[in-house]
Amino acid sequence: MADFYTILGIDKNTPLKDIKKRYRELARKHHPDTNQGSKEAEDRFKVISEAYDVLTNKKKRLEYDQKQAHKRRAENRGPRRSSWAHSDGDFDFSGGRSSGFGGQGPRDDFRQATEEQAYDPSMPTRGFDLQFMVDVPIDIVAIGGQMPYAYEKYVTCRTCDGSGGLGEGECPRCRGTRQEVRPVSIDITIPPGVADQYTLRIPGEGGEGKNGGPPGDLLLKVVTRPHPLFRRVRNDIHTEVRISPQFAEQGGPLDVKTLDSVKTIQVEEGTLTGEEQRIPGEGAAILWGKKRGDLVVKFHIDEE
Repeated sequence: MADFYTILGIDKNTPLKDIKKRYRELARKHHPDTNQGSKEAEDRFKVISEAYDVLTNKKKRLEYDQKQAHKRRAENRGPRRSSWAHSDGDFDFSGGRSSGFGGQGPRDDFRQATEEQAYDPSMPTRGFDLQFMVDVPIDIVAIGGQMPYAYEKYVTCRTCDGSGGLGEGECPRCRGTRQEVRPVSIDITIPPGVADQYTLRIPGEGGEGKNGGPPGDLLLKVVTRPHPLFRRVRNDIHTEVRISPQFAEQGGPLDVKTLDSVKTIQVEEGTLTGEEQRIPGEGAAILWGKKRGDLVVKFHIDEE
């Protein structure tokens, strides 16, 4: 990992305002626009920007310093052999220990005994669990909320009232299965700060049971819908704004759209393309809504 302090020509005690000043000096010198598209200058500018991004962010800087310290300790110790303990058996994902030999276990015996039982069509049967993916807007994913969701599921056949027959013959709608597929719609609650790809379980909203059996559950995998302005990185929300060269040079107040409001920030004079500013508490929820991350605003300067 590169030494970000050396790249910017500073030490660990350099004040934040001096880090910004040093970054701007280096950025102006190595910016691709001032070096006629030089690939070397472009690569150098990316490294400088990465160093600035890490060293001006408290959390990223702490993680970077810890990794660097760990790396130095590892280099001082030299190579070491691992001493993993070995066991005679394997572990399965149910938390039990397998014997390592073939043959049936208690689960196999139970499964075989169950399959050998005669099927009774009049017995209460639990409904099917249903699993779908649901597209959720980034603002609801980040701060929580409710939204409607429509899907289809098996319900008791209305034509034969779940008997499977009509008159002396088979029900023409469900063909004797006692159930039919119908569209339904419910309001689902998205917890604040839910992770992308997280699966929500909604009890009792799956397929209906038969003969008085309980319904199944509805499982919804959350997929964050792309947004033209915002993108989520862990608990922070990132956005980009464009400003004029004159405004970047002079600085001043600027209204920025957040997930659920508009905030006014103060842009520093001499701001460069790629610089970022954080708005605390305007990101995604943390710990199911007890706290929120930041909104990270990245500046882009329009060409004259």
